[in-house]
Amino acid sequence: MTDPSLAFGAWMGDRLIGSSLGTSWGSLGIFGPISTHPDTWNHGTARLLIPPVLERLNVLGARHLAFFTFAESTKHIALYQRFGFWPRFLTAIMTRMVEASEIMPETTRYSTVAGAGQAPWLDECRALTTEVRDGLDLSAEIRTAHAHGHGDSVFLTDGSRMVAVALCEYGPKSPAGAGSCLIRFAAVRPSSESETRFSQLVTACGTLAADEGLKQVVACVNASRPKTYRHLLSMGFRAQRNGVTMHRPNEDAYHQTASYILDDMR
Repeated sequence: MTDPSLAFGAWMGDRLIGSSLGTSWGSLGIFGPISTHPDTWNHGTARLLIPPVLERLNVLGARHLAFFTFAESTKHIALYQRFGFWPRFLTAIMTRMVEASEIMPETTRYSTVAGAGQAPWLDECRALTTEVRDGLDLSAEIRTAHAHGHGDSVFLTDGSRMVAVALCEYGPKSPAGAGSCLIRFAAVRPSSESETRFSQLVTACGTLAADEGLKQVVACVNASRPKTYRHLLSMGFRAQRNGVTMHRPNEDAYHQTASYILDDMR
């Protein structure tokens, strides 16, 4: 729904036997998910589905490509290495039950901003994410989640300056599935107040989940961000599964000065 040009299918006659998707976040491209019908496994279908997405992401300006896959699958990792991707750090999928009693910090939700006023908020969000990675832009994802009713974004400000943002997706039409609120992406502008603001941002996501009648909050954190991982543990999150992010080129996707980041590279 965000960009149909990043959706590809493999066909055998009139039968769809595989698909691959991509997501453009400006200079950062997210590959996947990719799927193939079990009848076609081990016949090279996946190898045909990968190049079109990568080529399209490059055309859209992605300078770094990354995705999440199964850490225990040497078969998956070997496949993607053929296309220049290399495994880096583990990513923990963490969950916490929604607590309806949480106190809502001073934040603004994208859904509460009138149509004409949304553009300045997206501009502020883009200014923040650019500090995390040059050219990083989640505007299209934010607009699509709101327009199609499967998500909302939370903005934390200090005066007129945005200091933190979180894109949340929820419901059966989202990657989170029914009953869950997935923090698809979250970032805090680097400062001496980063830890406090990160806590406020995650709490605001929990409040959003409670308002939507959801049961749990899901956050995906990379092991290369130990402060973020430990802080989620202190807030009651627990790891449910570990995967690994693969990157092309083999380097960090975000500036190391930005300690508090969550993302779902699926």
